[in-house]
Amino acid sequence: MKKLLYLVLFSLILVSCSNDESDVEPDPYILENIIGSWAYDTVTINSETFLYQHTDGCVKDLFQFYNEDGKEFDFEEDYVSNCSNCAECAITSTNLRWDLKGNSIDLYFGEQLITQLEILDVNENIIEYKRIFDFDNDGLDDEVIITGIPYDPYGEFD
Repeated sequence: MKKLLYLVLFSLILVSCSNDESDVEPDPYILENIIGSWAYDTVTINSETFLYQHTDGCVKDLFQFYNEDGKEFDFEEDYVSNCSNCAECAITSTNLRWDLKGNSIDLYFGEQLITQLEILDVNENIIEYKRIFDFDNDGLDDEVIITGIPYDPYGEFD
């Protein structure tokens, strides 16, 4: 009986010490190059690509990755609301915390995981990421690839 108890205890220790995603180190190239402000450029849904439709006469819809004092691992998304009872060019903002693991970014609201982005490409001219989610609410997951281009209308990044 003692041998069985030790075997179970040893098995539990092995399982609890196994590698998981929290042990994945961030890709240093991605960590350095995603920091900045990006305007949405194209959206590809299940291999069909569309130009992103910004609202004429307004600031472009954008997303920003920060990692500085006061904004450690902060993700901000701003888009023009375009609602019937909103002021012209009214902006809706979302702020989340981000965590880079390898080439994947987890976005959190508090401790709640909201979504995950897979970085496909990033350099000084473009960011491209993929999300898998039910875009069209048909009950099936869709592959959505977003590209962004540098766009810093408020001069927050060098």
